[in-house]
Amino acid sequence: MADIAGKRLGPRFRGDERIHLCSAPLPMIANLITSVRLVLLVPLFVLASGAEPGMRWAGLGVFLLAGATDVLDGHVARRLGEVSKGGALLDLVADRLLTLVAVTAVAAAGALPGPWLVAGVALVGRDLVVASLNEALPGQLDIRVSPLERVKIALQFAGLGLLITPLAAGHDIGRMALAAAAALAGVAVLDYVRRAIRRIKNMA
Repeated sequence: MADIAGKRLGPRFRGDERIHLCSAPLPMIANLITSVRLVLLVPLFVLASGAEPGMRWAGLGVFLLAGATDVLDGHVARRLGEVSKGGALLDLVADRLLTLVAVTAVAAAGALPGPWLVAGVALVGRDLVVASLNEALPGQLDIRVSPLERVKIALQFAGLGLLITPLAAGHDIGRMALAAAAALAGVAVLDYVRRAIRRIKNMA
């Protein structure tokens, strides 16, 4: 989720092992796994936004499966030497759409009332800002999955998962986790913007 392409393209080195950037065309096993995440988006929205408890539990299962593919595709890509720019782009699109669909679904289900919705919007907005900065300054900001981002991703995933369930108590914890993730996303975005401004000044 969020900017996970780092697991497919960077860092280029893991220990003393260089990750080879594969030029093999689609489809590859890792990309097929990523494609499963895209296919799961429609049933995720339908189930996670449903009114029946059974639908919400099923939605949680779909969400967890989608999250598992997010971990598995990067592992398979590195293991089989299928790391590619095309695969990284597909993975990035799938991650951002998963965040968008999950946030939209829990909001539609009423699990993000009032000011809590701001946290969900902030997480989706973070993806848009990072995409815009990468488009404006491609390859110049060194955006990676930092420890801060990893904590944000964990909080975001846990928060959305709890909000998908029909449990009211879980919703309270989920909203706080999502708010914390949004706060960390804000810190990361400010750092990216600072880097972008510095880079633009150096180019002037």
